[in-house]
Amino acid sequence: RAIGEDADFFPFPAVGGGKAPVVSGGDAAVVLKDGKNQKAAMALVEYLATPEAAAVWAEAGGFLSPNKNLDLASYGDDVTRATAKSLVAAGDSVRFDMSDQAPAAFGGTKGTGEWKILQDFLRDPSDPKATAAQLEAAAAKAYRG
Repeated sequence: RAIGEDADFFPFPAVGGGKAPVVSGGDAAVVLKDGKNQKAAMALVEYLATPEAAAVWAEAGGFLSPNKNLDLASYGDDVTRATAKSLVAAGDSVRFDMSDQAPAAFGGTKGTGEWKILQDFLRDPSDPKATAAQLEAAAAKAYRG
């Protein structure tokens, strides 16, 4: 099977007549204040935000950049280019997916919480109400913990 032929991506539904968001995940770079290394760390983070650094990652694959100045030709295939284009075009309508906004015990731990419940639902989608109840219970537990 080939992505772009047998499987494809589509916009997330818009809510309330607004613009359809692009739902994504992401990583963040953090620089700690510790005097001796802070300047070098900031220089690295500033470099990583450039189109030149993003092009290296884009060419390697498994990476999308919101950098508007990154040449889409840096991506190795048409599907990734189209995905990157939709990310950049979304502007302020990019939203992090649920797992990036929840405690790890619910949304970020493989084999538990959201991951497991949704995988079980995909295997047997016969009872969406029960799945919703399981998600609510797992989320409540994770947020209390």
